[in-house]
Amino acid sequence: MNPSLGCLQIQARRRQEFSLDFGLVFVGPGKSFKIRETFKGNNGTVIMTQQCERLRLGIILTREGATLSFLLHNLRNAQTVKQLCIPIENNYVNYHHIFRVCNDDATFLFYHESKTEIEIRSFNTLKKRRTLDLLPICQKFNLLESLNQIKVSLEFDSIDHLGKIVLVLVNKLVLVKKDSSNNSEILFDCADLNIKERLMGVKYDSEQKVLIASGMVTFFLFGFDDIGLSYSRQIACNQLGRAIRLLGWDPKEEIILIAQRIMGNKENYHLIDYRAPDPVTMSFLKGQSVMGTLYDPEGHKLHFIDVGADKRKEIRTVNFKEFRENYDLGGQQRNYEIEVDTERYTSLPPISETYTYYLMKTFKGLLFFKPLRAIDEKALKDFPLRM
Repeated sequence: MNPSLGCLQIQARRRQEFSLDFGLVFVGPGKSFKIRETFKGNNGTVIMTQQCERLRLGIILTREGATLSFLLHNLRNAQTVKQLCIPIENNYVNYHHIFRVCNDDATFLFYHESKTEIEIRSFNTLKKRRTLDLLPICQKFNLLESLNQIKVSLEFDSIDHLGKIVLVLVNKLVLVKKDSSNNSEILFDCADLNIKERLMGVKYDSEQKVLIASGMVTFFLFGFDDIGLSYSRQIACNQLGRAIRLLGWDPKEEIILIAQRIMGNKENYHLIDYRAPDPVTMSFLKGQSVMGTLYDPEGHKLHFIDVGADKRKEIRTVNFKEFRENYDLGGQQRNYEIEVDTERYTSLPPISETYTYYLMKTFKGLLFFKPLRAIDEKALKDFPLRM
């Protein structure tokens, strides 16, 4: 070793442009305040955010190099309350994370593909309570040969009132008790279908007690009572092809919103009304740019980024509350094309073209807005299920 290098110190600095990243919190149309990531120290690329309604706290998950950071913050003033840093294997392939909130017991579930364990952590302290090991579950259902595939494609959510977690293991949905990896059962298996499908993601709505699982061209619904599964249903959207992504799901209104990719970086928006035994599909906005959307099931509104003739960006909304009465869809058709009224929520300030996608999330009347430099197309397909 060259002795002249013995006292050499290398200190990596964050690229200057990342220090300019920011977020906005809209407290109402046109009323917002800015949050700069440098305010509490830049903690890397934002991966996802989650909120705990019971505690009125939020967690932002970020990644920088070989470090994942959980930033616990107050939802009202966005002030950081606590931070937890976790070292991970540092390579570009290793990026699959899952983060789910259990509001009933104020915990959250976390998984990173470098491990085979799902961590159950306290939401307000970030401390680990226990873990759930995937290995005995995979062994029970003869899935050990698919373990590498499972690690990079695992999805799950919590069914709190049953004390269980639903896992996507290859093309199986498996229910597992939170406190025991040995207590598990198969809820659904795509191998039982006559069509070729692949499960992409899941989300559970605790208020309506219904689970949605997303496939390539099919959505699967599972209803639960106080004992277990009460019904199941399949909703196919083969007519739109496989170039689709989920915009949102409203279990109370019983609708699914999807986007269909067309030429260029454009999409057409569709609504699937599954309240009737035979679902109805409605096309309502065409040629929208892939820049950012959010469906708020609490307000029954779709927020999307729109670019005007003057190239200025704004957030616009479509209200789907009581849409069946508003659009008079009482006929026998299965496909409609409707004109919807859009309202301007707010104009956006000038934003650098280096930002290509805009993450939005609502909570108790607040709208959180975060410009992103890029977003993974694979993650975007079922983004609402993860956020």
